[in-house]
Amino acid sequence: MDGLSCLLRCVESALRAEGLDNREIAQALAVPLDLRGDRRKSSWFRHGRLDWRNAVDGHEHWDEFTALVAAGTPCVLMPDRYYWPGDEFEGVAHFLDHMVLAVAYDGEVLEVLDTDAPPADGYRRRIPVTPDVVRGCCRFATVHFTPPDDAAALRTTLLEPTAVALAEDLPALRAVARRWRRDGLTGPAARALHVVVLGAVQPSLFLTALAVEQAYPALATELLAASRAAQKLGRTLIGAHRWAGAQADDTSVYAPVLAVFEACEAALARLGDELHRQLDLPTPDPDATGDDEGVWRRIVRNQAWCYADRVAPADQHRDEERNR
Repeated sequence: MDGLSCLLRCVESALRAEGLDNREIAQALAVPLDLRGDRRKSSWFRHGRLDWRNAVDGHEHWDEFTALVAAGTPCVLMPDRYYWPGDEFEGVAHFLDHMVLAVAYDGEVLEVLDTDAPPADGYRRRIPVTPDVVRGCCRFATVHFTPPDDAAALRTTLLEPTAVALAEDLPALRAVARRWRRDGLTGPAARALHVVVLGAVQPSLFLTALAVEQAYPALATELLAASRAAQKLGRTLIGAHRWAGAQADDTSVYAPVLAVFEACEAALARLGDELHRQLDLPTPDPDATGDDEGVWRRIVRNQAWCYADRVAPADQHRDEERNR
């Protein structure tokens, strides 16, 4: 399915291998929109979860990882791009935001499904295993899901929570725009924002639209409109990253993107109005939480996570190899 993040494309592939169709996959993966990102446990869905293993050095769990893959259990892998062959961050910076699905291992080569791999190759990459590749396989997850739900559950566990959370979070989203206008935005925060937008917000909107399109077609239309606005924001941020290059700390690079951010904010506000109207929900209190920093805190958390502030020094494993 188009409109998914690299993480969700990996999970989609694993679920499709179990026989689920598009609607069932959408219902399995759709979660209530949560701009603050603190209303559910990370990597937990309404009917499933990802069990993550996180390490500083992939050698710590390499045997478990490869045993699972070799036995036919696909694993979602988030490599440290510093060690990932051919990556734009290879040898440059520790940055973890991209995910692939490990599907085969023969002792020498790791085979993965990768949304960045050539379509002509079936989005597959065969990666010769080196000490650096092992070192970089520091985060992986197994996939665990139960069957999808019915129309009534979609309303109570997906649409209504989205309406409530969106009403609570819109003031915090507007606060990000005010901060951006006042202080500007630099590359690390902008990259964290694009991960939030394309990794969570846009897929949540897209999957919810697909999940409810039969029972709530009018809402599905609004959800898709908001999804397109979020996708435009994420792609515009990525374009700005490429334009910025070494000037990532220059706030003027990201100033033109603010208008796209505000257009996405407006689309989400329209969606919130439609959710309350079509579901006949009480008019929300815009100051219900009084938390104007919730969305910005999520951006800061993602910045720390993606830039892997606590990874080991880049040359530590190489030094160990040389001393053996």
